[in-house]
Amino acid sequence: MKSSILLLGVLFCYLNSSVAQEITFSNQIAPIIFEKCTPCHQKGQIAPMPFTNYQEVAAYASMIKYVTGIKYMPPWKPINSNQHFKNERQLSEEEINLIQLWVDNGIAEGKPLQGTSNFDDPEILKIDSPDAIISMSEAFEQYGVYYDQYRVFVLPTNFGEDKIVSEIEFVPGNKSIVRSCFISIDNSEKVVPLDEWDPQYGYYSFGELGFVPNQSRWYTWQPLKGATIFKNENGKYLPKNAKLLLHIHYGPTGVPQNDSSFVKLKFSNKKPKKVSQNIPLIHPYMLTNPPFQIPAGETIRYHAKFEIPFDVTLNAIMPHSHLLGRKWEIFTVDPKGINSQVLLKITDWDFKWKQQYEFEQPIMLEAGTVIHALAEYDNTLDNLLNPSDPPKPMTLGKRMYEEMFLVYFELLTPYVSNDSNVKIVANPTLISSEESIFNIEVSSPIKLSAAIKNFSNEVVRDIFQNKSFAHGVHSFNTSLNELEKGNYFLELTNTEGQAIAQSIFVYVDQELFE
Repeated sequence: MKSSILLLGVLFCYLNSSVAQEITFSNQIAPIIFEKCTPCHQKGQIAPMPFTNYQEVAAYASMIKYVTGIKYMPPWKPINSNQHFKNERQLSEEEINLIQLWVDNGIAEGKPLQGTSNFDDPEILKIDSPDAIISMSEAFEQYGVYYDQYRVFVLPTNFGEDKIVSEIEFVPGNKSIVRSCFISIDNSEKVVPLDEWDPQYGYYSFGELGFVPNQSRWYTWQPLKGATIFKNENGKYLPKNAKLLLHIHYGPTGVPQNDSSFVKLKFSNKKPKKVSQNIPLIHPYMLTNPPFQIPAGETIRYHAKFEIPFDVTLNAIMPHSHLLGRKWEIFTVDPKGINSQVLLKITDWDFKWKQQYEFEQPIMLEAGTVIHALAEYDNTLDNLLNPSDPPKPMTLGKRMYEEMFLVYFELLTPYVSNDSNVKIVANPTLISSEESIFNIEVSSPIKLSAAIKNFSNEVVRDIFQNKSFAHGVHSFNTSLNELEKGNYFLELTNTEGQAIAQSIFVYVDQELFE
């Protein structure tokens, strides 16, 4: 019996060795590296060393085996298998095993490949004839230090009227250092003191912007993301005289480098059927286990949820925590409370690799769907990213030694549902003041009623009843005084009481985004 087992073991080792000896760079490894690694690992891209041929890959073979084995590279964090995202970069277990066997058995090259020494830029969608290019007014020098830098740049648009953006493309001026960019918009003067306070171009900000903008993360970008083109008469509203606030994350570099990034825009003359909005609908006000406090030396989990008040289309999702964050899970439960689906699950959160995750196919969520979010924070020294030694209690805030609990949802919301005569235009998705201005556009005379509703579909503030509106754009003030902070929407109804337009916003304390 023992001899039989020994024989089987020898046979297994022989077969395994035989298979491994057949693994070569040219046949098995190059297709993996060139598809999953080379788009970033080439000259002029964000990664520090090129992987464009056998010699370059072989020089780092042991490192590649290690970082792929622990799944640090490629930097792809979602682990839920029920959803597919655009630009997925993860390796399968089979691909990881192939790399390990290849390295362990001598990094054989195989028949040399031809024409792989140079790579063109990855095929990403570009806007060829933009209607506007909004550029940084000067170059920013990312001085040569071996740590990440975070900077906000204020780019005025100076458009005298609201615009409907049908195409948008962020173009990094220096691909080798720009790791991500979140574009927010605002048409107030709140950013001016922050910009003037910092003597360098732009101003430093680790987490959020330092104030509550009209729309936070109006658009997001990460390496290899091309232009976004809205189809089916959808788009984004850009209010007149808005400022684009480019929150850029620069990766570490050992030598000073300059960046002059810019944004391309294309506009549509058609009024959109649906508008893309990026809204942080999960936040500390939605916690089921408040307050948000992370004790020193402890690991703690927080849970939040909300119910969707009307049908929406979900395009993308983006959780946001800082250095203590370790895990995220966002999932839905259908209106009957029977079926659930995981939208995003991350068990190895890393702030440096934060990004928006775009679904391969948009997800339709019907009214009554409940969205849950679970986040885990590790405030012990087991967390190597902990900024405090010894650990200190953490509370809410944008600084490195504070924490965040946010999930952004990119929604396509119908600005027109039952009456194409009325549209809600260019309204803020974040409101921090007790009074807010809302804007509507009317195509022909009509009587309307307006109210603020919470996500339980309850009227919390009547604004007006059966008010007559002529053709044109109209603005009206409403007080949010004494309302609890959280998720709301503006709803317009006609004289029959039918809801004809709705617009979601989050009422927040200024401190949430400071």
